[in-house]
Amino acid sequence: MSVQRLSIAPEYVSFYAAGRRNVDIPVHMDRQGIYVSDDCVNIPAEYWYDGDTHVTLGPYSEVAEAREPDSDTILNTPNQELILFDANEPQYAIARVPHAKTRIRVWLDHPFAPTNVTIAYR
Repeated sequence: MSVQRLSIAPEYVSFYAAGRRNVDIPVHMDRQGIYVSDDCVNIPAEYWYDGDTHVTLGPYSEVAEAREPDSDTILNTPNQELILFDANEPQYAIARVPHAKTRIRVWLDHPFAPTNVTIAYR
């Protein structure tokens, strides 16, 4: 498994991590932050007009940060893959994961408009 680093600029200030396509996106209209369901993690991003959001995606053993994660959840990954996408982009990145349920941890450098996001899976 390898670490992927990418820069994205989602138009709708968030992107998603899911185990398959066509999932319901967890949202909250009155608050900002990370929202999770059994099938999807909704992750905030920098406003596209302010610049890119830099994302690191990889195995926990290679990308984990020292502090507590901003989100720690078990995600359904029935096809043994983790897909990063947004409302307009069908796939920013994809990673193979070993199980049909995958622990996902997310670290942000800002709670509502992060410029750096780390996503670790195990």
